Amino acid sequence: MNLEYYPIRGRGVLGDKFQLARVKDEAGNMYKGQFDQAMHFSSEAELKTYLAGVLSVAEGELSIAKMDL
Repeated sequence: MNLEYYPIRGRGVLGDKFQLARVKDEAGNMYKGQFDQAMHFSSEAELKTYLAGVLSVAEGELSIAKMDL
């Protein structure tokens, strides 16, 4: 499964974390309401682990990349 995400940077006490604004797959599904938009992530690996759990897919089957808006 291929996902694109749009991060909001500068979160957390030190401004070194990010949160999700959007998530979209190759079919155009946006998964609105299925993930916690208030959650902060330290790394793309942490985000990938979280999204694999939310979408009930194996982490190895998931590919994520930043959206190019």
